Amino acid sequence: MIKYLSMDLRRLFRTKSFYVSMLIIIIFLSIFATASYYVEGMAEEMLPPGSHAVPSQVLDQVRKLITFNFFFSFFFSIPGMRMHHVLLALFAAGYLSKEHHTGYLKNLFCLPRMREKWMVSKSLTVFIAAIVYYMVFALACVVALMLYGNPMVIHLSEILPFIAGQVLVDMALFSLIMVMVMLLQSKAAAVITALILSLNIQSLLYLLIDWLNVLPFKLIRYGMMNLASKAQIPGSMSSLMNQSGMQFSQGAPVGDNILYLVAGCVFALSLLLSWFLFRRVDYKN
Repeated sequence: MIKYLSMDLRRLFRTKSFYVSMLIIIIFLSIFATASYYVEGMAEEMLPPGSHAVPSQVLDQVRKLITFNFFFSFFFSIPGMRMHHVLLALFAAGYLSKEHHTGYLKNLFCLPRMREKWMVSKSLTVFIAAIVYYMVFALACVVALMLYGNPMVIHLSEILPFIAGQVLVDMALFSLIMVMVMLLQSKAAAVITALILSLNIQSLLYLLIDWLNVLPFKLIRYGMMNLASKAQIPGSMSSLMNQSGMQFSQGAPVGDNILYLVAGCVFALSLLLSWFLFRRVDYKN
């Protein structure tokens, strides 16, 4: 088990798509940080015609509101901005399906209890990949904040529960992708599943079920990706906008416990289904 895990870890840090996903999010962070600094143009566009320009003192005060939490949470909590989950899900789709796609997996079946070892090793590897990914992104947020000249204040009591919830969502997405890999044994199916789930296209189905009133509760309220997008930390753009009375998210912010419960259940059930499929489904190649 340890040898197979170490092999997976070596392959992880040699996988180009892993580094490409981190590079893409850093590029988008750079664009967002630059646009946020030049807030003068956006502020002037919001003023009525004929109004005076925004005083430089006001702009300086607005820039000082930008904190580590502001940068770190932006690509999580804004509706439609699910860059982290999309990039990690696409990486996981390629990583988890590679051994099925190439036919290498059939060479492992002669080893005792290889199916269980494969599942545990892959789950640990993608978990480590998510942690490394967020650490690199957090470092990029620190660099952006230093360039702003703002004080470096990171409240771990605020950021760690938020990260834990988002990582658990990623693990649930990974386990759902693993189910599709086991069931269809196709890289294309894994990639399509990753896009559908991470972009929250399944919420359309939730809306249909809610419209039919077949459940005693609104399913859309408990959709995992919807809960993930509602999670907030102090100093994020969504929390600042909500404080100013500009509500743009679906519903009120949710507690971490609900997100943990839903994502944890999805993760556990998907792993159980993957284990069952891995033992029952015949390998095609």
